[in-house]
Amino acid sequence: MNTTFPHDPADISAHEDWFAAYAQRQYARCPGDVSPLRLKRDHTFGVLAHARTIVAEDIDDPLTARACLLAALYHDVARFEQYLRYDTFRDKDSRNHGLWGSAILRHAGCLDGESPAIRRLVRAAVALHNRYALPARLPAEAARVTQVVRDADKLDILRVMDEHLSGPRPYCPTVVLGLPDDPGRVSDIVLADALAGRVAAYADLTSVNDFRVLLGTWLHDMHFSCSRRLFAASAHAVRLIAGLPSSGPYAAARACLLARLEAVRTDRPTC
Repeated sequence: MNTTFPHDPADISAHEDWFAAYAQRQYARCPGDVSPLRLKRDHTFGVLAHARTIVAEDIDDPLTARACLLAALYHDVARFEQYLRYDTFRDKDSRNHGLWGSAILRHAGCLDGESPAIRRLVRAAVALHNRYALPARLPAEAARVTQVVRDADKLDILRVMDEHLSGPRPYCPTVVLGLPDDPGRVSDIVLADALAGRVAAYADLTSVNDFRVLLGTWLHDMHFSCSRRLFAASAHAVRLIAGLPSSGPYAAARACLLARLEAVRTDRPTC
């Protein structure tokens, strides 16, 4: 694919066409329910839309901006193969989809028309976007591109999860990572993270309600003022957190997370 740097660095339409065709080929390979793959395709373009918003406000350099958009488009490219081979989106039950995606990009040739610098930035961001924390010595430009992708990814995951958890039960196991919808299963670690203003970890989740809490803690992992504002203003975030039980072990975390969203919206301190 010839994608010589265009007059408009934000024009990645040739890459969008490549990705859409790639997704269609993966649908054709699926012997069963293709809806999880369609969800990932739609999620990808949702992430790209959020990345465009962040880039427009917070990224000045054209090369970095282009790398951000390409990394957002390709961040989940391995999810299709992951689902087709393993019937799951859970990395610990299959493979690390970030590292796998970076390898797919290297072999697919879809970045061959880009400069070496952009190729390196995109592959690094795809490889690292799903890490719990970024490496301490990651070069500043690579970190910035990865942070845009991480923020945009989280913002659209709010939409995906809200639409799913607001729908009829039972929840699709693939979407909720196989977690049980059991109000009696509570992770004290996840609740402690929420109350302390820390980002909760997937490894500590024991239930769908824990997942709701984890999503709320992502406010503390937004790297740009634009991202924080979008997160706090998101009706999806509010509904996900408000869906937690208002009494019992989740009550304090629910109240604190909702208060933090309101604090960012109104620019005042909270718990």
